[in-house]
Amino acid sequence: MITGMYQRLLQLSILIALASSVAHAAGADAAWKQLLSLAGEWEGTAERKTSMVSYTVISGGTALMETMKAPAPEPGMVTIYHRDGDGLVATHYCSMGNQPRMRASGASPDGKSISFKFADITNLKPGGGHIKDLTVTFDDPNHFTQEWTSAFDGKEQSAVFKWTRKQ
Repeated sequence: MITGMYQRLLQLSILIALASSVAHAAGADAAWKQLLSLAGEWEGTAERKTSMVSYTVISGGTALMETMKAPAPEPGMVTIYHRDGDGLVATHYCSMGNQPRMRASGASPDGKSISFKFADITNLKPGGGHIKDLTVTFDDPNHFTQEWTSAFDGKEQSAVFKWTRKQ
C-alpha cells in the first residue's frame, strides 16, 4: 500500500512538472510573438534625449535584432533576442565593450511585459559596469517602454526609454 502511494505521488509530481513545462513554453511563445511585433522603426526619449531604435527579424525568424542609435557622441548598440528552450534570451552588445546575456521565462502574468534578468557576461573588465536587467513593457501596438538597469561599482541605476512606432 505504501508502495502504491509513493507511485501515485511520483506520477502526480511528473504530471505537475509536465504541466509547468507546457505553461512556461506557452508563456515564452506569447512573449516571443510580442517581441516579433516590434519589427520596424521607433523613435523615443530617455533623459530628454531623442533616440532611434529599429527591430529586424533575422535568421529565418529565429532571432530579433535591435539596433539602438543614440544622439552623438553616444555610440549605437545592438541587442539580439532569441528563443532558448522554454525561455527567451537577450544578448546586449554594449558600448562599454562587454556582452551581458539576460534570460526571461516568458511574459508577465498580465502579458504586458517581459523581464530579462542577468545570466552571465563576456568581456567584463575588472571594476567595469554592465547592463544587468531589461524590462520591456508593451503599452499598445504603437508604444512600448524599456527599462534598462545597469550595475557600476555595486550600485544600480536605471534608464527608461519610451518608444513610439514611426508611421
